[in-house]
Amino acid sequence: MKKFIITCDFELRSSHSINEVEFSGGSTYKLEEGVESKCPLGFPNTDIVIESLDEPIFKIKIETLDLLDKETQAKYLQKLASYLSFVVAKNERNGYYGTPYVHINYETFSAKPIEVENHSIKDNSIALHSIINITDSLSMTAIQSVRFNKESIANVNHNELLNYYYNGLKAESEKSKFFHWFLIVECLEGSAKYSQMFPSGTMFSEEDKVAIRTLANTFSNDKKNILLSTLNRTSGFRNEKLFDFICTLDIQELTSMQGTTPVTIETIKTVTLARNKLFHRGSEFPTNILWFTLFPLVTKIVEKTILDQSYLESS
Repeated sequence: MKKFIITCDFELRSSHSINEVEFSGGSTYKLEEGVESKCPLGFPNTDIVIESLDEPIFKIKIETLDLLDKETQAKYLQKLASYLSFVVAKNERNGYYGTPYVHINYETFSAKPIEVENHSIKDNSIALHSIINITDSLSMTAIQSVRFNKESIANVNHNELLNYYYNGLKAESEKSKFFHWFLIVECLEGSAKYSQMFPSGTMFSEEDKVAIRTLANTFSNDKKNILLSTLNRTSGFRNEKLFDFICTLDIQELTSMQGTTPVTIETIKTVTLARNKLFHRGSEFPTNILWFTLFPLVTKIVEKTILDQSYLESS
């Protein structure tokens, strides 16, 4: 029986820093403490060791009977990096100076096979503290120390929402972050659970539709198209349905550097309105909404759904 010993260096990075006239600021991260753990991503014959070097670069060692080729091993590293990025970032209270993520140093990748005998095959909190250095030149760097422990590395269901979250953490521009993280909200609308809660169908009866089409045909193209577009309107409004769905996730409040605020339908309206305005030329970018509403909201959504996949599945 073949077993693989996989090693690779990971690195804690920050997505961006601020460099403006008379001010610069950013964040750096280092791993002070690692952990030995069973695989958190559902592979029963895989163990991981996260070895701290007390610096941004840390070592990953994986012993596995599940990951038997380079393609599978590389995909596993990608999933592990996105999950560890979430573990580090979920307690971030102010991403304005950069959001943390885990980068894979593929040039250090090694996968060595060894033969093992008589081995049975099983069926297939993070703690953060910060030191802030401020100099007379108004340059600020937050040095955040990361510790992994067995409480923080939980068994999860890796899903596409986690990938979108990871892509948002890596993105340099705030606008890119907004679009990546808003995809998480849109994924809720595409879930089986959402379809079950809000079945397809419009607010109009067949008789209503005939009357609308008849009226629309009496107008020119623009007015006609506007009238016909109403035929796809559902009986519930988007913000109301999203709020109801998020209530099923038991997300009741959001925490950021501005404090803790309750989640209401106005919270959802604020996010969707900001998303719509991004398409309008000249609209001011909603920085505060990004960091104090959308980021903590999607962090909660990802945390709920990777710990319990049934939130997205129909019953």
